[in-house]
Amino acid sequence: MAKFDPEWDEIYVLKEGRRLGPFTIENLLDGLESGDFSEIDVCLRPGETDLERIRDLLEWEEEAEADAQDDEDDEDDEDDEDDEDDEDDEDDEDDEDDEDQEGDEGQVPVRRPAAAGLSNRLLYAGHPSVLGYPISLIALVGGLTGGIWLYRFDANLTLAGFALAVAGLIRLSLVRFTHDYHIRPRRIEVTTGFLARSSREVRIEDIRSIHVSCRGILGMFGIGTVDFLTSGDTPEVSFDRVWAARKIKTLVRKLQDAFP
Repeated sequence: MAKFDPEWDEIYVLKEGRRLGPFTIENLLDGLESGDFSEIDVCLRPGETDLERIRDLLEWEEEAEADAQDDEDDEDDEDDEDDEDDEDDEDDEDDEDDEDQEGDEGQVPVRRPAAAGLSNRLLYAGHPSVLGYPISLIALVGGLTGGIWLYRFDANLTLAGFALAVAGLIRLSLVRFTHDYHIRPRRIEVTTGFLARSSREVRIEDIRSIHVSCRGILGMFGIGTVDFLTSGDTPEVSFDRVWAARKIKTLVRKLQDAFP
């Protein structure tokens, strides 16, 4: 079997906002067979500056194996060189030149399609957590339970409780469905609004600092605000009251490390 670069045994997979790994090529093949990974999942190798899809990485693996096999064939040809005449040597050199040209032509399209498609791949999609709005949450739960319990005393009190619950539900729905947070390989975007949608984004490579604020009981559950700053002390983009705030920061830093 051909031997490959040992760094290829440390492959990380970026999936659902998390970094998984390190994995070997055999691990990736097993994950594809079991359904844990998909061919279009993004992966990153140490020392590389570009993200790759798993299917493109496996194509590079096949090319590496083919190149290693060519090297072994070349060594065998060199051992038999003394027994061959000059015409055979010239034919072998022509064949090797043709193989090198085919290898160079085959390497060009492998990465470019993957790099072009990765720029718009959605790595994270989130909303503000409903736990970040305790008053609305209490109004929803308390209005429902209180309305049912008060029905025995007065139907009007039940209607008032249900009205309070509906108000809390509307508030939570507006907060959740009017704020979308997206992270892609090259940019971070916040979209707000219900009918008239507005967006604000920054490029990953332009981010200079990331501030994470987790306070109180919500902070114990990992809920916090993530501020992305390109210059000064005012954040250009903020993810407000989101789950796993520190993991979001780690994901963005990992994407920054992938840039040259």
